[in-house]
Amino acid sequence: MKYFCIPAGLLAVILAFSLWTGHYVKQQTDHWTGLLEEIEDLARQEDWEQAEKRLEAAYADWDGSQTFFHTIMDHDELDEAESLFAGAFAVCREEDGADFHMLLAQLMGQLHLLAETQSTSVKNIL
Repeated sequence: MKYFCIPAGLLAVILAFSLWTGHYVKQQTDHWTGLLEEIEDLARQEDWEQAEKRLEAAYADWDGSQTFFHTIMDHDELDEAESLFAGAFAVCREEDGADFHMLLAQLMGQLHLLAETQSTSVKNIL
């Protein structure tokens, strides 16, 4: 019986960790998306200075999770989000509203993709 308990226990721990990481990633990406939506509103009001400050704060928050995210996710997807953040900073400094909104939309889409890849769904299990 003990030969069954150890592997079953390990599988339970792995399953619990997988479910927790999926929830954590979804929670974090929803938080960042909310921040980006606030930044987008500031850009619509043409408050570029405040938009840049908030974008820096959102990036600092994002960067704080990267050590953990790099252990559980595909690096290419994280690198894409990094590139979109860098592009958003450049366009924000130029105060180009159209390009800024486009980059923020792409960044929010990339964050949604990151959450989707970690979610518990049939698509991810199979």
